Amino acid sequence: MQAVGNTFIKLSSITLLALSVNLVGCQTFKNLTGGKDVDAVETAEKSEQRYYSDAIAQIDKGRYTQAIEDLTNLRTFYPTGQYAEQALLDMMYAQYESGKFETAAASAEQFINLYPSNPQVSYAYYVRGVANMQGSSEGLKLFKLNQAERDTAYLRIAFANFQELINKYPNSPYAPDAAQRMTFIYNQFAESEMSAANWYIEREAYVAAVNRAKWVFQYYPLSESVPDAIAVLAYSHEKLGLDDLAKEYKTLLQINYPNMLSADGRVKLNTKRERTLFTKLTFGQLNRFNKDTSVSEGNYNGATKTQVIRNASQLRLPSDNAAANTAAPSNTSPLRLTDDNRRVRLGAVEKDSIDMTEGN
Repeated sequence: MQAVGNTFIKLSSITLLALSVNLVGCQTFKNLTGGKDVDAVETAEKSEQRYYSDAIAQIDKGRYTQAIEDLTNLRTFYPTGQYAEQALLDMMYAQYESGKFETAAASAEQFINLYPSNPQVSYAYYVRGVANMQGSSEGLKLFKLNQAERDTAYLRIAFANFQELINKYPNSPYAPDAAQRMTFIYNQFAESEMSAANWYIEREAYVAAVNRAKWVFQYYPLSESVPDAIAVLAYSHEKLGLDDLAKEYKTLLQINYPNMLSADGRVKLNTKRERTLFTKLTFGQLNRFNKDTSVSEGNYNGATKTQVIRNASQLRLPSDNAAANTAAPSNTSPLRLTDDNRRVRLGAVEKDSIDMTEGN
């Protein structure tokens, strides 16, 4: 019995010791055992100001990974310090420059949510849009999308990001560039439809080509692709033997875009366009934010900043499920304004009676 009692006493002592360690914590366990405290909380190695100055020095040298590490440590150890908000602005820039576009967009989103009243919040809105416009292979793996789906998804998100920016902060120095990017994305979607229309024409699938051109009229009436859409409609209807409709579209070309017709009345098609998504961008470059620098103004082709923003605010992208109804546009045809300010209604679209349900 004595042995059992001693064993019980020993076990009880061990149990109490273990409970004491749990209650007192890792530092007590270190003192009791003389071992190394492997669970001690990490502390800052540098002051807040030193973390920040070192990070900016790394950014200036193009060493973005190290800069991100310093900025992350700064925000970890000094989350309410004087550099915390600025550090996040610099972090999203460093992440963007290092090609981590999704991470940069996420940091921008975090800044918007944490510091909505910060005077520089419009920069975060801008970075979020620019980062999403770029997209990346990182997102390709994350969402398991193919390249075409990725580009479409990211451009849609970026368009919405820029739209929110110009609606909330129309006087931001980043608003004109955001508006120009919106216009580019809008035109890119319309041009994609026309590329498909031209592909169908090359294969003599004229009904399908008409579908694509009409889609441009319905959903991208303010795009640069409208002249090409009229040309495709004129050409395709002529090939289908619908001469009256073809003549109406040719009349529209003669009034609005006479350069789309040859001297003998033949339609000129732009079937060999080779525009790359980012090669024609003239937007401002993304700069690290500080009080003395902002985005460069880019090329606005003579329009004022106010006009650029106003024009972009009128643009809308069709919803994803709108593609299910590509057969024919609504009963109201788009209007084009001629040089002498006469409104020209696309009456041929309204009177078109052929079946437009093929080749969507």
